[in-house]
Amino acid sequence: MSLGQRIKVKRKEKKLTQLDVARKLGIDNTTVSKWESDVYEPDADNLAKLANLLEVTTDYLLTGRTDPDKETVQDPIPPEEREFLEWVKNNLEGTFFYDFSRAPEEQKRDMMKSLRIIWELEKHRKPGQKQGE
Repeated sequence: MSLGQRIKVKRKEKKLTQLDVARKLGIDNTTVSKWESDVYEPDADNLAKLANLLEVTTDYLLTGRTDPDKETVQDPIPPEEREFLEWVKNNLEGTFFYDFSRAPEEQKRDMMKSLRIIWELEKHRKPGQKQGE
C-alpha cells in the first residue's frame, strides 16, 4: 500500500472528507486529493500534522511498518498554538478562509501574524466587553 492509500484509508476510518482534512491542516483540499493519488507527498510539517489528525505515526504513513492502533502520537502543535488556530477557525471561517486558502504561503504567514495580534488582544476580553473597556 502506498503513502496516499494509507492516508485515504485512515481518513475514511475517521469519517473525514478531504475537505475536512484540508481545513484542519489549513491547506487546499486539492492538495489532500493529490496526496491520496500519490501525485504529491506532504512535507515534513504537514506529514506530522496529518499523522496527528489521523492518530497514526508518521512511520506508519510513510512505510506502513508500525501498527497504528498501538502507537501513541504526540501532538506536534503546542497548546497555545492550537488554541489560536481554534479561535481563527471559530471566529473567521467564513470571511477569512476564502482569501486565506488561495493566498501564497508568504501572504498566509503575514495574515496569520496579523491575526495573532488580534487574538492576543481578544483572548483576555470578557464576553460582551468592547475593545478598550
